[in-house]
Amino acid sequence: MKIVNVNVIVVKKNTMIKLKSLLFEQEERKIHPLVSNWENEKAQKYASILIEKYGEPKVKGKKMLLWEDLELIDEEKYEYKVKKLDKVYIIDESIAHSFPAEHTDYVYSTLKIPQIQAKDGKSTINPDLVGKFAGVTGSIIVDGLKGEVTARCGDLVANDVTLNFVLDSINGKVEPTKDEYGKRILSLKKEVKENLKKWFSDKWVNIGKKDKSGKHPPCGTSGKKRGYAKCVPKSKAASMSKKQKASATRRKRAAQNKAGRGGTSSVSGGGRKPINVSTKPKK
Repeated sequence: MKIVNVNVIVVKKNTMIKLKSLLFEQEERKIHPLVSNWENEKAQKYASILIEKYGEPKVKGKKMLLWEDLELIDEEKYEYKVKKLDKVYIIDESIAHSFPAEHTDYVYSTLKIPQIQAKDGKSTINPDLVGKFAGVTGSIIVDGLKGEVTARCGDLVANDVTLNFVLDSINGKVEPTKDEYGKRILSLKKEVKENLKKWFSDKWVNIGKKDKSGKHPPCGTSGKKRGYAKCVPKSKAASMSKKQKASATRRKRAAQNKAGRGGTSSVSGGGRKPINVSTKPKK
């Protein structure tokens, strides 16, 4: 009986290893070529998500990507309070941060705030308020001369919460305390994890093309092939007919061309959100 049990355990362990290898392989295929050489795995994966969702960035550095004037697309379970950011950039780094929970920072959201715009070359934001922000978290970066605030964390949702904390504090709606900030971030911790998990598990594919095996390739791996990608979840693609896929792809590319953003995903104009087209044609 003991031997049988051991064998069962070995089989289960081998199965788990194969499943983990398979999952890892799928995640690797999701990594965008722009960040394939990044060292920080979390930043690398999240950068790939941002590229898939918003298109290629305006600035493509070796260790940094930057989008400008970015209109945010709501998550499935989270609606952004700040709808448009002046800058979003992600760096191949991993900054350890222990408040309000252990995590790492690598993505930055910058917002110009009218109430703190500089006058005659002098900052107008209350220095006491800046000091309070610094006492709450090291992830709030205030530039008084530019009149802008940057939030830094591990995803755009957490940055949105941080920027709203800053706005509410500037407008006198809340006192900028650790308790207030921690309460806001922790209330979203579970929701953020679910959203990120869904992004990684959806397995989006490009129904506008097929690889040598006849399957639709993962989004973000189209290279320099012609035609803008029409991406849908793999499960959705499986339920669509050949005619439906062709129709959705034509409408997607027509919409991109009309907006002057056709061709490959590397055309100029990256950093603006892709034009969303329903998989169902209008009646």
